[in-house]
Amino acid sequence: MIEISLNALKELDKFFSSQEKKPIRIYLAPGNTSSRLEFILDNPTSGDDVIIKNTYTFCINTELLKKCGGIQIDVIDDNFVATPTIPFPKKMTSCSSSSCSSCPSSCKK
Repeated sequence: MIEISLNALKELDKFFSSQEKKPIRIYLAPGNTSSRLEFILDNPTSGDDVIIKNTYTFCINTELLKKCGGIQIDVIDDNFVATPTIPFPKKMTSCSSSSCSSCPSSCKK
């Protein structure tokens, strides 16, 4: 359920070259337009799935992994990126007559 690109594996190897390999937690972080997956070094808990890929241990909440349907890990612009197979929904914005400047072009006073 977790796939890692060769580029991400190389970067993980670099990151852990001077320190002990620890489990990597994938967690849900809020974003401006949609939630996103982030990483932190952390030990698994009882509500986690633990997945070992290429000598790296990943932990993620079981329910979150189900909602993701799988995860692709890559490196883009020197940042680790975790992309869920099932995209997270976009946040809806509301339009009111007093704040039309922040709404899509279809908003009219």
